[in-house]
Amino acid sequence: MRISDFCFIIAATCALGGMALGIFMGIVQDFTLAPSHAHVNLLGWVTMALYGLYHRGIGRVSGLAGWLQVGSGALGAALMAGGLGLYLSAGHDERFVPVVIIGSLLAVFAMLMFLGLVVTDMLRVRQPAFGTTVHSG
Repeated sequence: MRISDFCFIIAATCALGGMALGIFMGIVQDFTLAPSHAHVNLLGWVTMALYGLYHRGIGRVSGLAGWLQVGSGALGAALMAGGLGLYLSAGHDERFVPVVIIGSLLAVFAMLMFLGLVVTDMLRVRQPAFGTTVHSG
């Protein structure tokens, strides 16, 4: 499986989950889980889709750094949104705070890795091959 395919599968799954949660909240008229709904959509749907578009566009199909980056993003989104949902639905039960924290840290780690990959890719693409002449203008 290519990195981008993984990202798109996770993104679409999160989009459906976020939609289902939103519909459920609307039906029961209880919006306690709105923060979890927002994080499923933002970290799961939007961010994972953007990761997938970038990796597909740059041509990265595999590699440890890419997989570590998107795996951390997917796990971070699941733990943060899921942990937040459990925390809120259980009446702010402190037992779920570590899950939210771990998910948040994984999401930040994934974004830091993404920044590192983007910068590395930019430098790799912009450096001319040995012995070639770069023309400006």
